[in-house]
Amino acid sequence: MHINTITKPISIDQPMVIIPVLEYQLLLREAGFASTPKLDREIAAARRRFRKSKTISWKLLKNGCK
Repeated sequence: MHINTITKPISIDQPMVIIPVLEYQLLLREAGFASTPKLDREIAAARRRFRKSKTISWKLLKNGCK
């Protein structure tokens, strides 16, 4: 998992619980939200395609991508 850097203030308007990152990662794994190597590869490939502007238009996607 990646830890993002917070670049602007966060406003909290409801009760929150703060836990260490390692505990959060463990909770995610226990809940079944662990990433898989296949998913990681698919995401990386999609990001590469996006950077190269290899995208599908919304109209084509909406109409069934055929």
